[in-house]
Amino acid sequence: MNHDDPTADLTDRWLVEAVRDDVEPDSDVERLISSISSGLAAVRRPARRLAADAPGVWVSDRVVKQLIAVSVRRSIGRLVVFASVDGAEDHVDAVRMGLVARYADDLVDLSERVRDVVDEVLTSTIGPDVSGPARSEISVRWQDLYTREWLD
Repeated sequence: MNHDDPTADLTDRWLVEAVRDDVEPDSDVERLISSISSGLAAVRRPARRLAADAPGVWVSDRVVKQLIAVSVRRSIGRLVVFASVDGAEDHVDAVRMGLVARYADDLVDLSERVRDVVDEVLTSTIGPDVSGPARSEISVRWQDLYTREWLD
C-alpha cells in the first residue's frame, strides 16, 4: 500500500464513524467521539490479511474490526472506541476491545455479551477453526464517558 495515496484507508477513523448508526449519540458521547477521532486524519497503516478456514480465502483485519464494532454497537448499544485483532502474520490469537461505559452498567454482564458478539463475528468471518485461539482470548475494557479514564 502506498502511504502517500490519498485514497489509502485511514487507520481506525472508520471504526468511530461506523458505529455512529442512525441514532445520534448524546452530547457527552459526541465529545468523546470527537476527541478520539480528531488526531486520526494523518495516521495510516496497511490492512492485514487474515487467514480463514476456507483455503485460499483471506479477510482484511479492518473488515473484521468494523464488523465487530457495528455488531457490538447494535447488539449491546455501547460505543466501541478501540478494537484490536492481534496475532502474528495472518493469524488471530486475541481480540482487545475498548468500549464506553455508563454509570448504571453491569460491566461484568456486558463484557460477557461483548465476548459473545465478538465470538460470533470471528466464527462467521474467518471460521471456527482459525479463530479458535482468538475466541478464547477476548479482553474487554471500559472507558468512563466523562473522565475518559479506563476503568479497572
